[in-house]
Amino acid sequence: MNVFALNLKYGFKRLFADKMIWLLVAIPVGLIVINSLMEDPFYFEGYNVMASFNMPAFLLAFQFFNMGIVLHFLYHDITGDMRWRLRATPHSMMSYVLPAFVASWIFSIFLGLIIIFVSVVFLNAYLGSLLVLSIVFLLTSLLATALAMLLFLAIDKFGVANTLVYVISFGFMIISGFMFPLGDSDLAQFIMRDISPLGLGVQAIANSSALGELAPWIDPDSTLVWRNIGILAAMAVVVSLAAAILSRRSKKI
Repeated sequence: MNVFALNLKYGFKRLFADKMIWLLVAIPVGLIVINSLMEDPFYFEGYNVMASFNMPAFLLAFQFFNMGIVLHFLYHDITGDMRWRLRATPHSMMSYVLPAFVASWIFSIFLGLIIIFVSVVFLNAYLGSLLVLSIVFLLTSLLATALAMLLFLAIDKFGVANTLVYVISFGFMIISGFMFPLGDSDLAQFIMRDISPLGLGVQAIANSSALGELAPWIDPDSTLVWRNIGILAAMAVVVSLAAAILSRRSKKI
């Protein structure tokens, strides 16, 4: 087994062993359930309308909270007690960091799939366009993981970086209008629809006919869908490239 595969296996073992990580599944699922049951459940053709709207928003939002997984993983090993052992191996630090990045990304996707499964099987949420949902989900998870890697490379203290995870995550939720309305001004609408990755993702899903007849007031717009996906992809590429460039200059690895 080569070094990458070995470290990838080690990364998955570490991630699945951390019981606190499962809170990142329990919390969004709990919020979806609570929001879906706050009023009398409204069903359309057997689908829970509230759960169908909540699932994409919470699914994407918690990809950014999952950044804490990557940070805990990397800071503990790269800057913690494991550092001297890794330095003693005949391989470069990057041969560990890259598998850790991939393992964290895949694990974040796995947590998201659990949210989707619970929402569909137990809450009767409607998925609709699986293609658009899958692309948006994968791009958002990649963007979040790359952003976590960028924080790790740029900030020396774990506490500061971990605090920024919550600032960024709640910040994205706020500018997306998920927590409270931002108003109907042109600036507010521009921020919600074109700046926030959560707004871009949820809008792409909603306008792809993913909600179908559950939301007759939304006109399907394939041009808007692929425009938003393109912007999300550009964000993910830019952040990933920034992390790659910074990794070459970082003394941590």
